[in-house]
Amino acid sequence: MDAGDRADTDLPLLHLLQRGVRWFSDELLERLEAAGVDPITPAHATVLAHLDRETPLSVAELARRAGVTRQTMHRAVTQLLGEGLLASTPGPGFPRSTLIALTDAGNLRRDAALGILHGLEQELGSRLGSAALAELRDSLTRAWPR
Repeated sequence: MDAGDRADTDLPLLHLLQRGVRWFSDELLERLEAAGVDPITPAHATVLAHLDRETPLSVAELARRAGVTRQTMHRAVTQLLGEGLLASTPGPGFPRSTLIALTDAGNLRRDAALGILHGLEQELGSRLGSAALAELRDSLTRAWPR
């Protein structure tokens, strides 16, 4: 371990977590571009990650699952609707409720991004070792309430 590595171990955990998020985000954008896929913002990735092919969700439920405000989720959903990645349909109950679903284009973008993220996770696993990666996943899963 050289002096630079020791200095990194003294950094606040928040800094190290942000560095990891930045690496994933930067690599995702770079690899999406290399694959000829339009980029997605972290906010858009959050929306796409919480939708699946079969189950449309309300904006409120998407916000709950993502841990953001409804207003924040509504902004991201509106942008993705405009890009044709999402579709909205009337929901049951309250007249203004809508359900949000992925379009075919949204499914393609989501699948491309998830594939790249899976590859990045495998790359991280090759750096840390599979046991350390599994432990990191477990620790981060248990660390904060949902």
